[in-house]
Amino acid sequence: MKHSIPIWRKGTNSLIILFVGFLASLFHLSAVQAVPSQEKDLDQVFISIHVKEKHVYSIFKEIELKTGYAFAYEKGKLGALSPQTLEVENGSLLSVLETLSKNAKLKFKSINSTIHVSRQEQTVAEIKVQEDKSVSGTVTSGVDGQPIPGATVSVKGTTTGTATDIDGKFTINVADNDAVLIISFVGYKSQEVSLGNQTDIEIVLEEDLKGLEEVVVVGYGTQKKINVTGAVADVDGEVLSRRPVTNAASMLQGRMPGVRVVQNSGQPGDEGLGIQIRGQGTFSGAGSNPLVLIDGVEGNLSDIDPNDIENVSVLKDAASASIYGSRAANGVILVTTKKGAKGGFKLDYHGNFAMHNPSRMPEFITNSAEYMEMWNEAKTNSGIGTGLYSEEQIDLYRNATDRSRYPNADWLDIMFNPAPTQTHYLSFNGGENLTTYNISLGYVNQEGVMKGFNYERYNFRVNLASGINDKIRFGTNLSLKRGEREEPRQGAVDTFLSTLSQAPTYGPVLPDGSGKYTYKAFDFESNNKNPVALVENGVLNRLVDHSINAQAWTEFELTDGLKWYTKAAIIADLNKSKDWRPEVPLYNYLSGEFMTDLDVGGRGLNVNNNENIYTNLFSYLAYERTLSERHNFNLQLGYSQEYNKYEILTGYRERFSSNQLLELNAGSPAVQNAFGSSEEWAIQSFFARLGYNFDERYLVELNMRYDGTSRLSPDNRWGAFPSISAGWRISEESFIRDGNVNWLDDLKLRASYGELGNQNIGIYPYQDILVFTGAYPFDNSDLATGIAQTRLSNNAIKWETTKITDIGLDLMVLNGLNLTVDWYRKETSDILRSSQLTGVVGLSPPTINDGVMRNTGLEVNVNYRGAIENGSLEGLNYEAGFFIDRFRNELVEFGAEEISGNQIYREGLPWGSFYMLEMEGIFQTEEEVNNSPAQFNDNTLPGDIKYQDQNNDGIINDDDRIVIGNPFPKFEYAFNLSASWKGFDLSAFLQGVYDRDIYVNNWGTIPFIQGAPPTVDWRNRWTEDNPSTSMPRMYWGWNDSGKISRTSSYFLQDASYLRLKNLVVGYSFAKAMIEKLNMSKLRIYFSGDNLATITQYPGLDPERSDNGNFVNYPQNRIYSFGLQVQF
Repeated sequence: MKHSIPIWRKGTNSLIILFVGFLASLFHLSAVQAVPSQEKDLDQVFISIHVKEKHVYSIFKEIELKTGYAFAYEKGKLGALSPQTLEVENGSLLSVLETLSKNAKLKFKSINSTIHVSRQEQTVAEIKVQEDKSVSGTVTSGVDGQPIPGATVSVKGTTTGTATDIDGKFTINVADNDAVLIISFVGYKSQEVSLGNQTDIEIVLEEDLKGLEEVVVVGYGTQKKINVTGAVADVDGEVLSRRPVTNAASMLQGRMPGVRVVQNSGQPGDEGLGIQIRGQGTFSGAGSNPLVLIDGVEGNLSDIDPNDIENVSVLKDAASASIYGSRAANGVILVTTKKGAKGGFKLDYHGNFAMHNPSRMPEFITNSAEYMEMWNEAKTNSGIGTGLYSEEQIDLYRNATDRSRYPNADWLDIMFNPAPTQTHYLSFNGGENLTTYNISLGYVNQEGVMKGFNYERYNFRVNLASGINDKIRFGTNLSLKRGEREEPRQGAVDTFLSTLSQAPTYGPVLPDGSGKYTYKAFDFESNNKNPVALVENGVLNRLVDHSINAQAWTEFELTDGLKWYTKAAIIADLNKSKDWRPEVPLYNYLSGEFMTDLDVGGRGLNVNNNENIYTNLFSYLAYERTLSERHNFNLQLGYSQEYNKYEILTGYRERFSSNQLLELNAGSPAVQNAFGSSEEWAIQSFFARLGYNFDERYLVELNMRYDGTSRLSPDNRWGAFPSISAGWRISEESFIRDGNVNWLDDLKLRASYGELGNQNIGIYPYQDILVFTGAYPFDNSDLATGIAQTRLSNNAIKWETTKITDIGLDLMVLNGLNLTVDWYRKETSDILRSSQLTGVVGLSPPTINDGVMRNTGLEVNVNYRGAIENGSLEGLNYEAGFFIDRFRNELVEFGAEEISGNQIYREGLPWGSFYMLEMEGIFQTEEEVNNSPAQFNDNTLPGDIKYQDQNNDGIINDDDRIVIGNPFPKFEYAFNLSASWKGFDLSAFLQGVYDRDIYVNNWGTIPFIQGAPPTVDWRNRWTEDNPSTSMPRMYWGWNDSGKISRTSSYFLQDASYLRLKNLVVGYSFAKAMIEKLNMSKLRIYFSGDNLATITQYPGLDPERSDNGNFVNYPQNRIYSFGLQVQF
């Protein structure tokens, strides 16, 4: 059925083509236009200004808007200034400043595009520059010793100034030896240097720990951090890049409270990284994944090179995220990539070589004789008298002298080995005048610690910005990625459990040296497919994915304070996979006789092609205005249009004459099939923001988003999502500023409320859908395709809505100590879900709005930065941070409770609470069995698990199941430590989860499932000679009549942990040592990931995303060495 999408669709391509063509013309124009005003002297910049009795600060603002220059001053030092009158028609900026200097008793000094203003000590009639002596120098950072490009260097008391180049160098003219230089840079303390006879100086700037001028990225713009009224957390790319990783999403783990990142596995290219912001927001198919925007456009963190990231901001509450409306119900992650910097050319290289090992692995019985004896015991306990090892067979292994024929095969050791990973990153950065660029290349080659898993990725990025003049700017952000991943066709869990499901009595290939692959050593043995045979015969799924993110933008300054910004983007994800399944014969390990073919899931070749094309065009007007010097307004109005289309095409052929040519046309058409489908959606949006602050003391902001989606019916398509937030900077009150509270740098209280929507509910659930249901012989000769409705529809469904209330406190004290506290309540209502419909209807239930879920939480983040300025550790810079994040999930409204496996969905409980029998202990005697409630209909014996009779009815059955354990952590926490001194740098990152339970079972927990060996814990199993209180009587796989395998707390494990997630030790060589090699930076470092873990979780790693099979591709312990070079 064709779906009509009334929201703009076909116009997308033509609009984007037109927009890109416009950009191309602008690039052409930029090559022939005159130089910008900032590149001219003050007497070459002309301005018309007509004001009467106007505040000087307002005159400054008007000059800024007309010339592109910016004024820098401190109101407190300038004090009250008398109103001024100016009548200038096409006069030079120099003459305007001379007039103001004379009449308002001010001094001006021009440094690049900034005019610094100060009070005159005496009457100054004109701006004068003296150039009698040349002084050169270098400005470096006291944090890491690296040069600081773009630092301002000025001569005190004059208008003379310059800026450092890409290497931190500068040259400036001074009048005489009495001159004093002032050196400043954002984020560092300004420094004054008396020259004397010096002509070549070295300046080291110390970090400004207050950070009051720091800005953060917010929706469609930036704000000063002290003026933000929403819950926004950010982290600098330099901090993130301390941990060398291949997937950018993993860098966010443990960096910000309220942002939960779980890495499900260490599989190359498919780590299963999940991100939740402030808990699980809904139980609908919309999911709880946040919106990820890369340079303002939706993208995937796994598609970008981590080295390309400049900054990451996370919008956690509705006030900060509501400008994204229905896309932001689960929070927003804003990723800003690195841009070009003026001041010359800079080349950076970052290389890393790492070795990966499983962080934790269970230990299994690998002695064949012991395995065989335990096999017989388990079968006997299960009442199975066939398929037992004879004593003669056991003795062959116990007393063997030829271990190649009678091995103690450790299949984990065969399939898991240390694996190398290498990453390389090269970037070119620079710019002059109005044009800047950043070009980067990235490469990753990662082998898996489990055979058959490998990943290779290439990245390319160009960020280019230019302009015709100061008022017209434009640019492009282009990112390309190619990834190639291979893995056994049924994935990591199946490969792991297949590895476990092999007896130690045989190896993967025959011992005769023929290279033939093994099936079993004895006919009665149980097993799964031979994983080595799978990998070595290429029974793999090879996936190649290409990602293209092309953006083009323009920015126009239309008039004083009014800017118009537009961006168009096309995101293409093109994926192709080949699933090859050849014929592989398997043989008896001892006799060498053919037994069967390898289970490959059906011979042949499957080829899958899918592509997803997403386009986005958004445009907005932003206006800023200051009235009476204290009333600051900003207004933003915008429009956005998104369109997405997904297509899939698959083909299959069974019979191939060769294993070498893996193309569909090389297979016989006798057995073949094909499948194809597509789907599309669109969303149209209008958004607005109004902000006001009084003297940066009282702050308020309003946001609104109005969205219309094609996924809902026309009657309910549009939804409005407003928010309001306010802040009070108490530290700016006169009783604080004028009081004796020098220890208080900043104190702000803030509060917000807002509403967000969610439209990720599938494609058109409101429409009646007809599907092809089979073929029917209506005329007894030809088959006709049948069509039927299989699902009920609901035309009345509407937006799922999330309401968030947030109250926060931001505190900065003692010149370096920062505290942020947030309390929030996040409630999602009208949840889009399937109706609880009886199966008697015969159709799938419709989608309805029903259900409420609530998350309530508290976040505390403490950070301290300091420096030692004297003593033996002079120059030591250090930073320590800690956060704790606690939230409670509650299913407020759901309907009739539902039980699914080991989980229950009941109002008043957390979503997916564990529901099962509670293990009370292990029966020790027949008397205890006889005096206890009957355990189902079991033939209960000493050594069996004893379950708690919860309802005291004298019978153990499903009525004794209870809610137990914690599906969500009680809290998560992290420690971050870093220090640098004399070229050395150290950083450590610890991350922890407290009181989270995971239900894991099957392979690795129950002995002999498909022949899987028991873990060594089963050596302490209950027997008459060893009445264990921790390990029950052993049975053979699932043939235990449910005595072990039934759902109970026996399988519920405490997944709490504290982990040294990352440790980095580095050294940056002194500049004097590397200048001869034309280097500006040379750093070497060691990095370790997952170095130590404190946990009670058995066997494997406790960090995993879900419940289920115990086996999972293991996390990696990583040791790596890296090199960073800058030219």
